[in-house]
Amino acid sequence: MTCKFLVSINNWRKSLVGQLLLRFWVCHIIFFIIIGLIQYNALKDSLYQGSEQNLVSDYHSISSNLTDWLGNSQLRPGRFAELRPGNFVAFYSADYQPKFIIYSYGQPNDIPVFTQHDLNFDLNDKALAAEPFIFGNTKQTKYMLLVKPVLATGISSIMLEGPGLIQVPILGYAVIGEPLLEEELILERNIENYIFNALLVLLLSTILSALALQKPLEPLLNISSTARKIAGGRYNLRLPYQKTASEIEQLREALNHMLCQMEIALKTERTAKDKMARFIADASHELRTPLTSIRGFLEILQRGGSADKELLDSALHTMLIETERLIRLTESLLILNRITQEEQTGKETESPLSTLRDVIPELLPLLTPLLQNRKLEFNGQDLQATESISASIPRQILPLKSDELKQILYNLLHNAIQYTGSEGIISVLTKEEPENFVITIQDNGKGIPAEDLPHVFERLFRGDRSRSHTKGQGSGLGLAIVSELVKTRGGDIKVESKIDEGTSFIISFPRTTTL
Repeated sequence: MTCKFLVSINNWRKSLVGQLLLRFWVCHIIFFIIIGLIQYNALKDSLYQGSEQNLVSDYHSISSNLTDWLGNSQLRPGRFAELRPGNFVAFYSADYQPKFIIYSYGQPNDIPVFTQHDLNFDLNDKALAAEPFIFGNTKQTKYMLLVKPVLATGISSIMLEGPGLIQVPILGYAVIGEPLLEEELILERNIENYIFNALLVLLLSTILSALALQKPLEPLLNISSTARKIAGGRYNLRLPYQKTASEIEQLREALNHMLCQMEIALKTERTAKDKMARFIADASHELRTPLTSIRGFLEILQRGGSADKELLDSALHTMLIETERLIRLTESLLILNRITQEEQTGKETESPLSTLRDVIPELLPLLTPLLQNRKLEFNGQDLQATESISASIPRQILPLKSDELKQILYNLLHNAIQYTGSEGIISVLTKEEPENFVITIQDNGKGIPAEDLPHVFERLFRGDRSRSHTKGQGSGLGLAIVSELVKTRGGDIKVESKIDEGTSFIISFPRTTTL
């Protein structure tokens, strides 16, 4: 039971309410101590000042009788009505020996404690100072005293309050005293009442503060509760709006923004993982198909097929084709990896600048054997029939390396050739817009199904058009490489297609200086 209580106290102390209340207590305790000391000293000074005034008043009321009382024992009264109640006058001889004491009326004839022992102060020094002073340490033995000399001729003692005054014989000294018991009791009661009131105020203010803190801190409790739910996997939760302090509102907005970013990042991560898993599966499939084919032919040759020359030639030819497919697939994967790393690091090995005028003439020898009966046009001109093709090609500089531009055009044109029938037309169109330079690769082939259009730039996408290996089609990475290269260099690519009407790949780059 005790351990649970201590744990509860420790948990409360670590809570925000506990921390605020602890600081609240510290501040209030310091405040009460400072105010208490100021009040105590002010009251003490006031009470002691009143006692000093009483002693001075008593002295004036008996000053004319001091010489007679000390010089003539017959004239000494036992009580003196002019003294304030409780006050007394103790007389000492010139050699500091106690003589007698006069009390006010209504007080018992008790001998003050300080007169029962040798004085620990010099009467003459105190008389010359002519200032009241406090004697004693405890409230029962503490007095306010005023020492005045008793002169032989009755001359006023004021004449003795400075150097160089007339020397007058001193009969003795009168010590007017007032017990400070009542003042000490007043101060003591004041301290007790002040401590009681301070504790009461601290208790009430603590309760009220704890209740008042519940409402402002409620949003923080909601934040904590929501955060625990989010940590449990409910990433779509958001912190609701509540009318509260601006700092907590700023925290709520910051956390909601962070949660949105985190949810986006998680979705992106899940999408990336799904794409990676699909890519690995597709890549494995792409690699397994030619490898299986090669292995099958090797097994045939191992079982004696090499003796049949026709079978041997067919097997070697097929294995060569499959090997080339593996090489193309590997090279495409390496290119995609290089583009991705370059995009992440933002570093380029050389200035990516090139023009169509430099690249198109280099592509024609590669494309001509593939065209067969198909026609290739550039802005309406037949490239194969034009002797000087450079004059018709614009000089617009593109933010691409020459090899990159060549690969983009080759992949798109090769893709168009594969899916355009005999006697088909493949066109390269350029257009200069106010802000962009647009290149369109257009064919009049069989087109791409609408359901496949959003996925044509995905790596190894399995579609009727992009994944068929008939007629020697590629690995399915060509369009993915084109998309990555264009986007890495700050361009944009999109595809438009209609079944049996043809397909257009539209690439746009920001306009730059022309040569």
